[in-house]
Amino acid sequence: MVDAYFDNFEPDANALRRGNRMARERMCVLYDLSAKYKALVAGTGNLSELMIGYCTQYGDSACAFETIGNLYKTEVFEIAHILEVPECIITKNPTADLWEGQTDEDEMGITYKELDEILYLMLDQKMNYEKLVSTFSTEKIDKVKRMIQLSEFKRNMPPSPE
Repeated sequence: MVDAYFDNFEPDANALRRGNRMARERMCVLYDLSAKYKALVAGTGNLSELMIGYCTQYGDSACAFETIGNLYKTEVFEIAHILEVPECIITKNPTADLWEGQTDEDEMGITYKELDEILYLMLDQKMNYEKLVSTFSTEKIDKVKRMIQLSEFKRNMPPSPE
């Protein structure tokens, strides 16, 4: 269905557009199944991804409730170890599977370890910029701040006219 759309109407669409369209189609299937089984669609977004908007709007971000939305990605890994999730799953490179060979960290340009440390210090500890740059490069800090700012619209309901 997705390939047919792009082949017929948008053959020059890049991998990101194609991947986001696939994420939205997957969510349509999940919501249809939730109607069939009278169930709710559970979200899989973690706090790290939610804060920087690393999700497809109305794709993997669409859900009835977030299961791990208050946990940083590194905390999810820690819980996976405690629950004895197979190591091959824990060590697999995180990926949104938007296209072949895509990984989250390559696409974001930062590791989850770095991202979570910066987010924790910025958001939970309210550390100011001057203290942050004593631990991380200005490039990394500015990148995270920019991702948070540019994705604000994904964390709020669409505005309505007054």
